[in-house]
Amino acid sequence: MIKKILMSLIAFVAFFFFTTLSFAEEPLNTIEEARVLKIVETKEINPQTKTPVRNVRVKLLTGSMKDKEFTVIDNIIRAPFQLKYKTGDKVVVTVSKTPGGTTGVYISDVDRKPMMLLLFAIFVLFTIVVSRWQGVTSLIGMAISFYVIAAFMIPNIFAGNDPFLMAVFSSLIILPATFYLAHGVNRKTNVAVISSFITLVFAGGLSYVFTELTKLTGMTTEEAVFLSSTTGTTHIDIKNLLLAGILIGFLAIMDDITISQASIVESLHKSNPRLTFKELFDHAMAVGRDHVASLVNTLVLVYVGASFPLILLFYNTQTSIGLVANQEIIATEIVRTLVGSIGIIAAVPVSTYLACVFVKRN
Repeated sequence: MIKKILMSLIAFVAFFFFTTLSFAEEPLNTIEEARVLKIVETKEINPQTKTPVRNVRVKLLTGSMKDKEFTVIDNIIRAPFQLKYKTGDKVVVTVSKTPGGTTGVYISDVDRKPMMLLLFAIFVLFTIVVSRWQGVTSLIGMAISFYVIAAFMIPNIFAGNDPFLMAVFSSLIILPATFYLAHGVNRKTNVAVISSFITLVFAGGLSYVFTELTKLTGMTTEEAVFLSSTTGTTHIDIKNLLLAGILIGFLAIMDDITISQASIVESLHKSNPRLTFKELFDHAMAVGRDHVASLVNTLVLVYVGASFPLILLFYNTQTSIGLVANQEIIATEIVRTLVGSIGIIAAVPVSTYLACVFVKRN
């Protein structure tokens, strides 16, 4: 029965994936790599940074205009800090194309990839050393998740498809791929996958309902505002993009909960096969409650930590807590946190019950 359900889900997801994958038109703005060839400081002073305005000669290293050179006027509109780079360094530039064919280039950031790759290599090394082969398969699952999001979800959103639906179907691909690679094809993983699907549908519906009830628009960040107003991306539903983000973020905690509860049930059954269904469920739920308590607290602290500068900013305005929470940018995080927490709580009894059913049936 389980195999038939899983095979049907996989077949449906594969069909949808290959029949709906589409790519948007080439954007007017692209992010490319460039190398600094020459820096010439002018006599003009930027009033914001109090530093000289620089004429920077750059050579594009990527994109359709690779090897072309441009002179960029840097530090004219810049926050009160200065990007540090010198001749010979790699930088990140934004290439803007107008409908009339004019091309503009400006330096948007420095190149941080080498150090980030070094940190990623340390992460991979630690994962493999500690988890060995299971760590390797987990890394493969992570790569598949990234590929699905980058090659399927994002292009389809830019092509005009609904972001929430794209997140749902991406989840149907990511969940089984990451679970089976990390934990193998067995009864425990089957239970985790099915219970995760059930909980995901529940959490998705809950996030949709309360996003509507709380009148969230998704327009709480500069990035969202820019995306909604940029030519070529005005067709993207920002509210459903918010829902998609909530759903994808929820996937990150599903593995831990469902696999843990399925493992607990199997371990309890092996240690004492005489346990009745109710005894097995109650013992597993006792451990699950501790798991819920720790994960809910962790989830809240993660979101608070991510929004800490914003919370301090509101605190500094001497606004009441109720009015601070009512601000959409804060309310969004509250809804995100509560939906994730409710999903965690729901995943425990669902996965525990299904694990008990399959263990006792066999």
